[in-house]
Amino acid sequence: MSYWSADENMIQVGEETVSIPAEFGNSYVVGDTSRKVSFDVPDSIQFFSGKDSYLQFDATINAPAALSTRLQLDQAGAGMLVQNLRIYDSSRGRLIEEINDYNQIVAIMSDYDTDDSKRGVRSLEQGGTVYTSRCSGQFGNTKSQMADIHTNPWFKEQDNTTKGDGANPPVPIYDNTTQQNTVRCCVPIHSGVFSGKVYPNMLTGLYIEIDLIRAPAVVRQLDSVVSQRRRTLNPVIVAAGPLAGPAVQLPWAAGDNSDVTEVFIEKSNGYDEVEDCPFVVGEIIGFQAQGTANAPLATLTTAAAVAISGARITKIDLNNGSLGDGVNRIRLTIDDGAGGAVRRGAVTDITAPGVGRFSIVSVSASTATAANARVSYTVDNLNLIIHEMKMDQAYVNTLLSSARENGSVSFDIHSVTNHKQAITATERQAAVQVFANNSRAKSIIVVPADSSVYSNQNMISSSTSYAETQDSADVILRSARPGVSGVCDGLSQYQWQIDNKLVPSRPVDTIKTGSKQSISAFHIYELEKALSNAGIAPRSFREFQRNFLISRALGVNNGVHDLRNKDITLLLQYAHPNVEPTVGKLFSSFVFHIRRLTIRDGGVEVTH
Repeated sequence: MSYWSADENMIQVGEETVSIPAEFGNSYVVGDTSRKVSFDVPDSIQFFSGKDSYLQFDATINAPAALSTRLQLDQAGAGMLVQNLRIYDSSRGRLIEEINDYNQIVAIMSDYDTDDSKRGVRSLEQGGTVYTSRCSGQFGNTKSQMADIHTNPWFKEQDNTTKGDGANPPVPIYDNTTQQNTVRCCVPIHSGVFSGKVYPNMLTGLYIEIDLIRAPAVVRQLDSVVSQRRRTLNPVIVAAGPLAGPAVQLPWAAGDNSDVTEVFIEKSNGYDEVEDCPFVVGEIIGFQAQGTANAPLATLTTAAAVAISGARITKIDLNNGSLGDGVNRIRLTIDDGAGGAVRRGAVTDITAPGVGRFSIVSVSASTATAANARVSYTVDNLNLIIHEMKMDQAYVNTLLSSARENGSVSFDIHSVTNHKQAITATERQAAVQVFANNSRAKSIIVVPADSSVYSNQNMISSSTSYAETQDSADVILRSARPGVSGVCDGLSQYQWQIDNKLVPSRPVDTIKTGSKQSISAFHIYELEKALSNAGIAPRSFREFQRNFLISRALGVNNGVHDLRNKDITLLLQYAHPNVEPTVGKLFSSFVFHIRRLTIRDGGVEVTH
């Protein structure tokens, strides 16, 4: 047997970019169910650079006409569209790599292997979104990467002219079909085959299958309009009144029978011009106390005292006369959804900012019918771009001769395998087994994801997902990635049992992280080692709470560990004194390892 590796003896004489179209058409619409796409990379492409190869496609977000609100993809970009990845040899009979829940790997890399430069690159190449100071808040909220309305790649920027005509129905109403952008995405593939500088495809050929994730798992409303993500970033109501007369100062009292046809936005959080307004014509809005996490929406009714889910925006413009102070403010003209005025129900007063701010929130998605929440995305012109490397023919002949003389050729790739286990929300002591049997394992990274099932409405609006934090800065911050990002959920400590030995020697304390108010340093130290061993550069820990991970580095000094015939158990204790577990969890245990491919008699043998 001979061993092959990319070395200095390789003589590259040229390179070429090869575009390989998807096998069964290059256009796919993905809605409530996932779709499979596949590519055949022939062995006539003898060598290619995996790290310089990528998926290329045009993506658009689709929504029913009745869902008037701005929509974007997950902040990490189009890499999140890939749910599962399988790579076979050219015979399609031997599985070289399989990564289930591949999008969780993408989320880990976008959250931890990141900095301003990398976020900018993902924005340019993959349709990711970034924080922008123009769409920032002034009430202490954390930075949001899902609030950009000016340079967001997924929809067109609105100009500063008046929107809508105030009629029933309003014209023009915000239409996702006309306002959407088509985003050209160039998405790298994070797998062993595509991670190295050179892959000898002439020895295996490749057949690649990709499962595209269902749309509601990745399509989201903006943070600056939804109720449960950084409410301090939302616009604040400063006055309400009739369209024909002077606007009245708040409070808008509970049970007030006055007809209200317009509300004014406070000049805060940068909401100064029509183009700065995060809401659109046709959007359904409600009013909610800014500083109370679980505050109910203020009840609204029609003039006939019939309860409504929210008020419909029919016009957005600037007005400087209604409050008598000569200050231009954004005015939202509203109705009850049928052209009538809006009245207050019999619950809490909507108070003035000096008494207690009320945020304006979108309920377009959270109160939509199932039919009106059927979002989808379209993938067009789907191609796998292979960066082919042309080698000197003498080198190719030498490699083939070595394979014939020695009977086989072997080479290594860095890969990852996902092992899954689940626990319920009521389990306080849990033992999660990882059934790994790798001879050269490098680290284990566990994603304890929320296993709850959410409706499309809740997924799009993040209205009932796991609460990542609850504090004065964001009021409440619910997860925009349920089922993908890890949740701490009151975990107080963990420890590994590997080959009947407890490691580390004392449990890893996570009480401070579990409180959602602080950080547990030992946990971060363990995570840094494991990420580094897995080949994920630990550049940022800003998302340690919003994508909570449990980990163990298995090798010393970037080494490896033999896990064959060894039991691996993750011992968990949910005994936080102040935080009760709230959700069931599905543990994705990613074992990063080195696997060997051996080419013998025209076939491929995979040694884990």
